[in-house]
Amino acid sequence: MNEQAILLDVLTSLKNMSVNLTIALNEASCDNVYNLYLEQFKEVNKYAKLVYDLMSKKGYYQLCDVSKEEKNKVIKKLKKEC
Repeated sequence: MNEQAILLDVLTSLKNMSVNLTIALNEASCDNVYNLYLEQFKEVNKYAKLVYDLMSKKGYYQLCDVSKEEKNKVIKKLKKEC
């Protein structure tokens, strides 16, 4: 596996952990359990952001500016599909 594939795998795993911790937070039976999950949730999301930023810095994610007109076209198209 190359570096990009490894980082993508790590980021995907962190995102899945975040989703599962969200469910755990909703199902927590007491404040102690809730607070434990909340701290884990914060840590997982902190690391996900760090990995994403690293991938972006290395050029694995390339963001571009989108004009207001382009955004409106997409919104209009999505509204038609719904």
